[in-house]
Amino acid sequence: MKKLLLCAAFAVLGLSTVNAQENVIKANPLALLGGTDLVSYERALGDHASVVVSAALGGFKLSDVKYKSFGAGLQYRYYFADVLDGWYGAAVASYQSGKTEVENGIFLSGNNADEFDFTALGGGLKIGHQWVWDSGFSLDLNIGASYKSFDYDFTDGTSQTTQDLFKASGTLPTFGFGLGYAW
Repeated sequence: MKKLLLCAAFAVLGLSTVNAQENVIKANPLALLGGTDLVSYERALGDHASVVVSAALGGFKLSDVKYKSFGAGLQYRYYFADVLDGWYGAAVASYQSGKTEVENGIFLSGNNADEFDFTALGGGLKIGHQWVWDSGFSLDLNIGASYKSFDYDFTDGTSQTTQDLFKASGTLPTFGFGLGYAW
């Protein structure tokens, strides 16, 4: 039985070196600010194409505004040279959901706080470059634009000022930064 397990382990290791690097797992520490692409997994689909699945978690407090969100994303990437290493163009789809709370101060007077839930669906395009070194370490940088359609659920009594200030949909710039490991 031990010999069988040992042979299976060598076979798996041998296959992983024959196939070279087909997977990359990445983390984007900057995503904590906005809630996009915190952790992502990329899988090569062929010589030039890959798919990226990402999960997001974000939150911050800035002055009188507290923001929390979670979401998910999907990308299809086309690499102009070798898959997973080099320049690429990507089509992006995303979902995000969260909560925003506006406390007293800049936006409101009195002892009130407005809070609302939101969801957003988005789609866009990116261009970027990913480096994968022989050690497996990877660095991914990208930039693009994404249209986000927001849906808001304001609580009863939410001030018109808050509703006017936060209620928007449109095209937003996007950027990505990912540190990871390829295998």
